[in-house]
Amino acid sequence: METPANYQKERLGINAVATAIASLGCIWRETPTGDVGIDAQIEHVNGKGQATGRLVSVQVKSGISYFGNESGEAYRFYPEDKHRIYWEQHPLPVILVLHHPDSQQSYWADVRQQLRGEAPKKALLIPKNQVLQAASAISLFETSGLDESPFIQDLEELCIKMVETRSDNGCFPVSYFDLFTHGLTNIARSIYFGMDVPLMVAETNLRASGADVGVGVGEKEHEFLFAFVKFLLSQNLAHIDFATCLIDWVDRQMQPHFVAPLTSRGRALVQHIHEKEASLVAKGALPNLGATFVAQEAFFAMVPPSFSNRLPRIQEFQAAVRGASNSELTK
Repeated sequence: METPANYQKERLGINAVATAIASLGCIWRETPTGDVGIDAQIEHVNGKGQATGRLVSVQVKSGISYFGNESGEAYRFYPEDKHRIYWEQHPLPVILVLHHPDSQQSYWADVRQQLRGEAPKKALLIPKNQVLQAASAISLFETSGLDESPFIQDLEELCIKMVETRSDNGCFPVSYFDLFTHGLTNIARSIYFGMDVPLMVAETNLRASGADVGVGVGEKEHEFLFAFVKFLLSQNLAHIDFATCLIDWVDRQMQPHFVAPLTSRGRALVQHIHEKEASLVAKGALPNLGATFVAQEAFFAMVPPSFSNRLPRIQEFQAAVRGASNSELTK
């Protein structure tokens, strides 16, 4: 019985990628049955040998024919429409690997990120400088939200860390604790993140300190704010779609804007803050403000001036669509 024409070539590619992943200390889980666009999954393992639960999916293409289309510093890959749709909708980052059987080098890219980007093109670009055999785990798992920051197990230490992590710009007096507590919403079960929160906090803190300067925000302050988003992930405080955050941050060059549910640990931190506040009140270190607490939900909403002028237009549009649809039906 003959084996499939591409079997040997495909297995060599799969084995080369599996070996590269093993050398990174990560876990390779090949899809045993039902491969419809994903060959395997990779799970990240940290420096302590602990599986972190961070996963990416992998599709491997092995053969010289995949290297025929080049675009300067990248190889072009033209997926079938069914794969474009499947990879874009996939719940995990999708790493596409092109394996060259002669050089024994494998080139990779997160193609789900490209397909979800601002202007996805027909060709997916696999950078020539992204060689899997020389890659780091942090680069492969970037869009999953993996961060190498140390995990702070104790909630009291975490609370102190958030209070002490502050912007060093005197015109931007904002801490991670500010961003967390002011962002709480949905009965303090979710966190809101947007530029309006840090700007409000900075203005309020400057006013309270009697400063005669206004709020100053530059590149360093934006880096500080985006680092807070990564901090939420590294400390397992919120369920954030970090891949979408990266599209805002990298492709659109703006801060992400989201509402994300807190994890059980994030909710435990809220409870810890409640208990710490109650303890400080009992000791007389803080006044009792009744129903006003440090960790408490705030409300947010769409700003009416940003959409109110479109209300009649939207109704007119729907009426026009219904009219056109009815006309087609009566023909």
